[in-house]
Amino acid sequence: MRSLMHVRPWLRTATVSLTLAATLLSVGSANAQGTTSRWEVSLSGDSPAGSLMSVSSVGDDLAWAVGRKEQHGVIMRWDGERWAEDSAPGLPQVWQWSSVSAVSATDVWAYGSSGYSQTLVHFDGERWNTVPTTGPFDDSWPEVPIDAVPGRLFKGGKDLYTYADGAWQTFDLPDLVDIRDIDAISADDAYATGMKYPVNGGHPVTYHWDGTTWTLLEKPPVRAGTDTAKVAAESSDSVYVAGWAEGPNADPPVPSVTHWNGTGWKDITGSLSGLYLDAISPDGHGGLWVTGRDSSGEGAEAGPVFWHFDGTAWTKEPGAPAPDGDTRWPSYAFYDLAPAGGNGSFWAVGDYSTSMDAHGDNTVNGLIERSAASGGSTLKR
Repeated sequence: MRSLMHVRPWLRTATVSLTLAATLLSVGSANAQGTTSRWEVSLSGDSPAGSLMSVSSVGDDLAWAVGRKEQHGVIMRWDGERWAEDSAPGLPQVWQWSSVSAVSATDVWAYGSSGYSQTLVHFDGERWNTVPTTGPFDDSWPEVPIDAVPGRLFKGGKDLYTYADGAWQTFDLPDLVDIRDIDAISADDAYATGMKYPVNGGHPVTYHWDGTTWTLLEKPPVRAGTDTAKVAAESSDSVYVAGWAEGPNADPPVPSVTHWNGTGWKDITGSLSGLYLDAISPDGHGGLWVTGRDSSGEGAEAGPVFWHFDGTAWTKEPGAPAPDGDTRWPSYAFYDLAPAGGNGSFWAVGDYSTSMDAHGDNTVNGLIERSAASGGSTLKR
């Protein structure tokens, strides 16, 4: 299991309060680097979302983001102008929605959990319908990944599952293997990554789906102790796997990104550093966006941070601070990245903490940011 330095979103409120209780905090009005950001805040403040774990888009004016607030799951919907809680009928009550995958306006999937039970729902353009799922509840990592393409749904966890034509197919995995992320190119071409746990003494695993079965690829060349939790596939000869390891002696985390070219892996981590890496997405131009929680300035200012890989080198870029956000570490965290349509912009979802009030209390709010498209963009909140 990961250390408490990287807490799940529903634990961040208490952790942030304890971490910051003895410090006078300032409200962030500028990013930590003091430069203009290409990212803009699209949702922040007191909204229906307290934390958002996953985002998926089917166009410039239609996207879904899922998460939770307090003791109930939340699904947010983007209509091209603003985010609002999804009002379509049929959604069951869950404690958290942790994954969403949208194929089209009439084909959207979401996965959630309550206690030790799991829930899978499908949106047909008019209402949400519960779909029977399969496999045991993953009590090690309840944030089970799903990914959908036309004609097939993929699901991770303790085993690998595919769903097509109303039927599930299960691919059994070895004991202590947990699939943390899936990215499908088509119904016959998908990649899944995760770990053979424990992290120390275990190793990363990456599987490829060929339309019939899953095949284990060779191990990515990552630093010992790296927990691989993210995969992004552009094509059969361009797949990224990413994660991070605890830094030695309480040092900042050590992220890792490797690239599969169809025949072998290459470590492309380069200068990427100080990041609890929790989200990746190809940029559509041979590069990669990554984000998570910046730890390079721990104890000082630490706003939202993104890193971009252009195929050769990494560049660290600031995100946009929330108007009521705190600039002290660990205020900002992102858990997912996804294209925001066909204009070259991207969604990033997560959460952030506010600064303390007069009573020493603060809150954690859901956060959605979007990168500017070519020529700039204007977002309404």
